[in-house]
Amino acid sequence: MGILDAILGPAGGVVSLFDDIIKRAWPDPAQQAQARLQLLDMQQRGELAELDADLKTRLAQIQVDDDEAKSESLFKSGWRPFVGWTCGAGVAYMLVVRPIASWACTAFWHVPIPPAVDTMALQSILFAMLGIAAARTVEKVKGAQ
Repeated sequence: MGILDAILGPAGGVVSLFDDIIKRAWPDPAQQAQARLQLLDMQQRGELAELDADLKTRLAQIQVDDDEAKSESLFKSGWRPFVGWTCGAGVAYMLVVRPIASWACTAFWHVPIPPAVDTMALQSILFAMLGIAAARTVEKVKGAQ
């Protein structure tokens, strides 16, 4: 994790990230020195402290999300699979289980029909999750990170 180690390491932070960017963007040593001087000036005025804290928070969240996604269990890998399975179970109940159970209750047992579930909320959540996943897939195919 080269860039993460550079940022989160003991001498890391926004300054080291920008210093690396400066080295790559300006091949001329004079331009690099001027850009580093501006960077140090910003650091002394405290303008980079908030950016540094925000960057570290976002990187920590990325690490948590990555660890969550690597879990072997379907339900341990986070809230997304739970919501997906819940929505899928609700839709499966309304489209498969309830019609068969309704028929069986009426034909054989003479008991009340099982209750209906409001699937509009489930479907809106499920379709939103599927849309986000599809958009991310398109981004990956196009080469976006």
